[in-house]
Amino acid sequence: MGTTRGEDDNGFTILEVMVALAIVGVSIGIFFSLIGNSSRLREKIDRHAELVLFARTKTEEAFLEMLGKKEEKGEKEKTFEGVTKSGLQWKITEVDKYEEAMDPIDFYKKVTDKNFQEIPPKGTTLLSTLVGEICIETVFFSKESDSVSETLESEDREEEEPSAD
Repeated sequence: MGTTRGEDDNGFTILEVMVALAIVGVSIGIFFSLIGNSSRLREKIDRHAELVLFARTKTEEAFLEMLGKKEEKGEKEKTFEGVTKSGLQWKITEVDKYEEAMDPIDFYKKVTDKNFQEIPPKGTTLLSTLVGEICIETVFFSKESDSVSETLESEDREEEEPSAD
């Protein structure tokens, strides 16, 4: 009474098992590569957030005049530079936009809309903060610009009032 193998045996052939293992292996490989890419992306996002926070801090320090020595380039521009302990370079440029706009104007040059530039109020300053690939530009107005605008408003009111002569 020998046993013979019939066609009704249920089971997998070795070829089917190998194909299934290959599919599972490729799926696991794809899964782990996605996890690796996700962690690298997370590191980039964290680094970017760290740079933005550092740039905002330096901008606030410049606004509050808490930065150290500065290199002055004329009356219009001041530059602050430095390197952190980790080797990150930063640079802040402070430009007096009023003084810059008051540079000698070429009256013989044909004026077009592209060349037209409004003169900002006195005391208008632009802070450009550069940290790594992050650049923050901030415009602020000093009290000097407020007093100038108040003076101009009072002069306008005096001109509008009829004189009692």
